[in-house]
Amino acid sequence: MKKHVGKILFFFFILIVGLNQSEAQENINDDLEQIESLVQKMFSSMNNRDFDALVEMTHPKVFEILPKATMKSAIKTMFEGNEDYSIELSKVIPKYKLSQIFKSNEDNLEYAFVSFNMDMKMTFHKQKFNEESKEMMIPMMKAQGMDVKFISNNTLSVLKRDSVTIILKDDTTNNEWVMVNYNPDSPLFYQILPTSLMEKAKEYNQNLMLESKKNSEN
Repeated sequence: MKKHVGKILFFFFILIVGLNQSEAQENINDDLEQIESLVQKMFSSMNNRDFDALVEMTHPKVFEILPKATMKSAIKTMFEGNEDYSIELSKVIPKYKLSQIFKSNEDNLEYAFVSFNMDMKMTFHKQKFNEESKEMMIPMMKAQGMDVKFISNNTLSVLKRDSVTIILKDDTTNNEWVMVNYNPDSPLFYQILPTSLMEKAKEYNQNLMLESKKNSEN
């Protein structure tokens, strides 16, 4: 009798564990679909220059520091340039790499990283470069992760390698997926994200750079 009871209890234990694992996998798949959808929308909005959509996808804590109008103007400048220079981005959805979903108990936090290369042309309106200036500028931009080639004396073809965008949700986003560009040089970046995420983002970015270097050496 005890053997039968033990078998029944064991059966129910396996059943419960299996159901929990199945439910957890369904949740992960659902989150991955939502992240994939946001990433596609992000690239589509970039290609269509839909700056309002990009603002709405941005982490809401940004707007506790910067008004939405200021943020929209900054995004517009980033994608189009200003009176000193203009930027022409390739209107394609680049090949991108999506990480696994990471979880933290901090503010019920979940996040993932999307990395991609960006092709663009940059034209300077008030400046032209001679050969000496070109030779100086190429390694300077290389140090910032950009491979450049001069098309003319004031226009460059630029490949920005391993750009990283963080996709996250937590209590501060009302459990909705939002995005933040990885920019460790910006004070804003440190004000809106928890330390655990910033450390993971730094590690992820360093691994990307190491992988790129290995590939270039092969």
